[in-house]
Amino acid sequence: MKRKIRGLFFSIGIAGSLILGGCGKEEKEPVTITMIHAWGGTGEDHVAMRDIYDGFQKENPDIEVQLISMPGRKEMLRKVEDMIMVGDMPDVITFSGMGQNTTYDFIVENDMALDIMPYVKKDEEFASNISQTNLNYWTTEEGELFTVSDVLSLSGGYWYNEDILHAAGVREIPRTWDAFRGMCYKIWKWSEREKNEIASLQTSPEGYLYFMDHMLLEEGTEKDRNDIGTISEVLKRLQEIYVYSTSENAEYSYLDETRLFNEGKLAIYVNGVWGASLISENINAKYALLPTTSGKNLSCESACFGYVLGKSGNEQKEEASIRFLKYMLSKKVQTRILEETEQIPANKQVVLDSYEKEMPRLFQAASLVLSAEDKIEVPDNLWTYEQKAYFTENIFRELTGKISPEAFTRQLGEMKIDKQGK
Repeated sequence: MKRKIRGLFFSIGIAGSLILGGCGKEEKEPVTITMIHAWGGTGEDHVAMRDIYDGFQKENPDIEVQLISMPGRKEMLRKVEDMIMVGDMPDVITFSGMGQNTTYDFIVENDMALDIMPYVKKDEEFASNISQTNLNYWTTEEGELFTVSDVLSLSGGYWYNEDILHAAGVREIPRTWDAFRGMCYKIWKWSEREKNEIASLQTSPEGYLYFMDHMLLEEGTEKDRNDIGTISEVLKRLQEIYVYSTSENAEYSYLDETRLFNEGKLAIYVNGVWGASLISENINAKYALLPTTSGKNLSCESACFGYVLGKSGNEQKEEASIRFLKYMLSKKVQTRILEETEQIPANKQVVLDSYEKEMPRLFQAASLVLSAEDKIEVPDNLWTYEQKAYFTENIFRELTGKISPEAFTRQLGEMKIDKQGK
């Protein structure tokens, strides 16, 4: 009888140890972080970016990412504002190159953004994967870093249909604004003769903002950009260019401009180098820099608003967010971004030269921008979100005489004053 009882206790002991051992091997609950982005559209680049985001989850099963996908920047910004209002700050926000905005200012000023710099300083690999352009522009005077972009914005030029230019008798790409207007005139006269309904250019509001910044900042003076009198002079020059366009409204966007260019109805298409992936293979397209008064080469190389991480006070969440950012900046993911979306990666380990044959359009455009004598920031880094919104909504009204240059300029000036006052 004693032997049976001892056997029973021995069996219970084994079972208990197995149960306890099993408990010890249980995996921890994954850390959950929320991420909001503006890649929720149907375009190939949007689909590719969402797949890249999903890849982080697969490689990091101990982190659960709740993706909030918005179709565009405006919708994303409104959603972020709504979440902040109810005290639900996202762990990761992808501003995707959006211009300066009060939402970002509010997040930083209210100590809701995680300072990324301490993580950069203690991780050499992480630091080397962040572009120097990003560090130069976004590091604060106090040495803090609240936003990191996974791509560079290379622009300051336009795509042109080489076949149209040759047919119209344009043999040389203009380097000055006078020569640029001359090119537009030559294409316009040729189109009239041929009755083919091909326009010289039909620039979107964003394109005119690039025109304006090039005219204002050719000498690199911030004072000129904020001078109302100088802006008025630039508006007159934009009027001289606009006469070669047909009238449009604020709803006209780069997507409409892209469609016209791909249909062969437009000679000039104003966009950054990333426009390469949007252009039809049937178009003989090349990139040129916007002209300048002096004829020197001027382009835009910038790191715009990128990822902003929430300062939740939860160490696990913050570490998980940093891991996500490291993933996005890794050479493997940066290569995917280049190959699948044709955006210029921020990680310098991804060498663009190796894609000269595979992506000839992108390579030609990027090389031209990077080799320019002088560089300025893109409008996203120079104008507040509110200023950009006013400009894009009203520039066609100004150019068509529906509002006066004085009223348009005054409103922009008041926005600058309001922004500075805050």
